Amino acid sequence: MNSRFALETAELVRLKIGDGAAGGFYHSVSRAFFTEHADISKHDVIVPIAQRFGISASDVETAWRERRFSPAVDQFLGEAHKAGVTGVPAMGWPHRRAIVGMMPAAEIVRRLRD
Repeated sequence: MNSRFALETAELVRLKIGDGAAGGFYHSVSRAFFTEHADISKHDVIVPIAQRFGISASDVETAWRERRFSPAVDQFLGEAHKAGVTGVPAMGWPHRRAIVGMMPAAEIVRRLRD
């Protein structure tokens, strides 16, 4: 599934409202994907989530049509790839390889301690 539309929309949320709202947007998109099995590549999934954060449908559509946030997304996807991100979910910390994939919390802790 292509999450590009969601990633670019998150950058719109970040620009208009801030990092905290962008984090909330990512959480909402993740919940839709992992618990509701929503297709996050679809406008009819992403736009209502963005609207819950105060972003209008027309702002989302304009940003997407203009590919306004494409360079930013390209940059952080490149950085994620260099850090070892190969899928989702992925968690990262400065100066460490990413932890990728679903796993119990105890396994995440074990990997962080190694």
